[in-house]
This record gives sequence, structure tokens and C-alpha cells, in this order.
Amino acid sequence: MPDSKETQILINDARKGDEQAARRLLVLYHPRLRARLLRQMDPVMRSKIEPEDILQQVYFEAFRAIQQFTYQGKDSFLRWMYAILDRKLIDEHRALRAERRDVRREVKAAPASVNQTTYVDLMARVMAESGTPSKVIRKDEALGVISACVATLPDHYRDVIQMRFLEGLPVAEVAEKLDRSIGSVHMICHRALRQLREQAEKLGVTRDD
Repeated sequence: MPDSKETQILINDARKGDEQAARRLLVLYHPRLRARLLRQMDPVMRSKIEPEDILQQVYFEAFRAIQQFTYQGKDSFLRWMYAILDRKLIDEHRALRAERRDVRREVKAAPASVNQTTYVDLMARVMAESGTPSKVIRKDEALGVISACVATLPDHYRDVIQMRFLEGLPVAEVAEKLDRSIGSVHMICHRALRQLREQAEKLGVTRDD
């Protein structure tokens, strides 16, 4: 359990616009948030959605709303994060129920792309390009770092990372969806991965040689 004093310091810094403090805060609470999420994901949701997809949405909302949070003692930040997570879960459950009711959508739904990637793949790509000394870190901790870092990227970086590396879309399709040139998407990919790597290294994720 994160130390309450450490949490309060990070919250104060994050509210002042310190993005690194905000990322550290999200990573600190990742294990408890992920555990709560896994307890509440039913088999249907597990088959369709990665936990990190939901957590990234939670982290994105928390990152954008941190200035509205007021520290009210031990566990107040955790309760705030739980409330965001629970809302996201309700939204996902509603969306899945609507999808099941829409027979036409179910019939026409395309199978998952064979090129679809995951947060594990993204983590491996980020860590493989690291030139820093190796450091052993548990995979679930590393995934928490990657999820928090993706959620706090600039919007256009996050969109490209999501489409290109998590949804596995070809560069040309990403360029079309974002109304950008293929060269621009390649450049954004490079810069976004570099920023992800730099942020992850600051939070303790490096290569395990």
C-alpha cells in the first residue's frame, strides 16, 4: 500500500502540473486498481477487452482531472480512482450489452486482426530500444508503467500509439484515419516511442538483458 505522505506529496505536485508526479501516482496505485478491475470483469468482457485498455482510459481521465481532486486523508485518492474505474466498467458493460442486442452488428463483426498487438508487445518494443543498464521488474508492474505513460502522452502521440501498436493498424490506415501523411505518422511513431521509453525509464522500466 502506498505511503499516505508520499501520496499527498505526489498529489500536490501533480496538481501543480508535474506530469512525472502524476505518472508516479498512477503507477503506485496500479496493482490495487488492476486487482479490482480483474475481480469485476466477467468472462465475456475478458474475451473482448484487455484490462490495460480500461486502465488506460481510467488513467487518462484521472490525469486530466487531477487538479479537481482534493486530498481528504488516507485512501481518499484510492477511492477517487475506484470511482473513475467503476464508471468505466459500467460504460463497458453497457456497450457490450448493446452489442449483444444488435444482432446485425454481431453477424457482421470482423474477426480480430491477426496483426493486433498488445500492451505486452508495446512494453517489449519500448524496453528493447532502451540503452540503459538492465533492471529486473515484474511484468505486471511494467505494464502499469506503460499504461500510465500511454495515457499521459500528448493526444496525437497517444492516438498513433493506440492505433499502430495496440490495434495493429497499418501505417497507411492510421494516416488516413488521422488525416495525416504516411511520413508524418512514421515521425509521430518514432517520437512517441522515444517519449514512452524516456518516461518508462524514469519510472524504473529498463531492459532485462
